[in-house]
Amino acid sequence: MYTTFAFLVKVPHLATEDFINYYENNHVPLINRLAGPENQPLVYKRRYTHRDDPTHIVAKATIDAFGQPIPAPDLKHITPSTTSSASFATDPGNVDFDVITEVGFAEKEGMMKWMVAVGTGENGRVVAEDEARFLWRERTRAVTVEERVSFG
Repeated sequence: MYTTFAFLVKVPHLATEDFINYYENNHVPLINRLAGPENQPLVYKRRYTHRDDPTHIVAKATIDAFGQPIPAPDLKHITPSTTSSASFATDPGNVDFDVITEVGFAEKEGMMKWMVAVGTGENGRVVAEDEARFLWRERTRAVTVEERVSFG
């Protein structure tokens, strides 16, 4: 299976729930329509981080990808009486994206057909315009992986 994971960031002015609502109710149907029934992925999932909610940040790395230390946040001002989502909003751990979007295909060719259908020509322009409404496109990162399963 060929799967692309996109790590997407919402535009700063959108609240998380507004971001989710737009993505699910506007963007996903748009992508599915533009792709057409012949180019639908086997998997099209979104996993939202809710990084503005401290209960969603479980662990924080202490070194970056180059082995350099990541400074610990100054949380001295936070006490049990001041703890709220807002008090942690400036330190969402190392999580710097708002959704992980997964799009999976049985074969590489299917993935390429889908990418051409939604990412080129007039469709590509429409997608870019729509994404500008809710995504910080310059911060988008994506990786395609080849999956191998041992069990199941």
